Amino acid sequence: MISNGKKMNLRKIAIFIAIMFSTSLSYAQYGQLDQYRAELGVIGGASFYIGDANPNKLFNRSGLAIGALCRYNFNPRYALKLSIVHAEVAGDTRDYPNKFPHDQFMAFKRSFWDVGLNFEFNFVDYGLPGYSHDNKWFSPYIFIGAGFTSSSAGDSSDSFRLNFNMPFGAGVKLKLNYRFNIGLEWSMHTLFVDDFDVAGYQDPLFDDLDNPYGFEGISSTKNNDRYSIAKVFISIDMFKRKHCK
Repeated sequence: MISNGKKMNLRKIAIFIAIMFSTSLSYAQYGQLDQYRAELGVIGGASFYIGDANPNKLFNRSGLAIGALCRYNFNPRYALKLSIVHAEVAGDTRDYPNKFPHDQFMAFKRSFWDVGLNFEFNFVDYGLPGYSHDNKWFSPYIFIGAGFTSSSAGDSSDSFRLNFNMPFGAGVKLKLNYRFNIGLEWSMHTLFVDDFDVAGYQDPLFDDLDNPYGFEGISSTKNNDRYSIAKVFISIDMFKRKHCK
């Protein structure tokens, strides 16, 4: 006969073993989940322009920005991201007290596509801790890259434009669960032209936003246009990576 005390002890031991076994299974499964090389996701946010019609005001006359991304994660610190975004920007010189030659004022609105390839650096190892003890659920990151801007003012007289741009910026990313990620990102895109804000109308006054003061013999870099995109992204992990313990 087994006494009641021994039965109670055996029951406790059985419960303890069952808990430990189920926990071990959970951790084993959890450790096998973060095994993905890439991410596919969607982007949404706001875009604005910095140039002759908006010298320094953030989100002035901002427009909608939507798109998609593909990110390849080399390891928890480094990634390469391809993004395609459709966005809108606008500007009006009457928003500012700046005086243009002959007291002219100009306004424009432009929609465009941005295609960029960026190299990302995470400040901490990003990923599920179950895959690696050094991984964190959350990480800030910075990036720099190269891209192209395809733009049109929506006017029949405005020709197709394709310009090179240099994007850079920063963001934060967070794992929602085993395969989903969410993040916030800000990017600035430096163009190497000063006519991104030319409206494309027949009236020659509107073309004066391309070097409106007629500066000659100085570096054009300072006078070039830029645009910025603040966005939220949601992505899902894809393409399994071999698990290493």
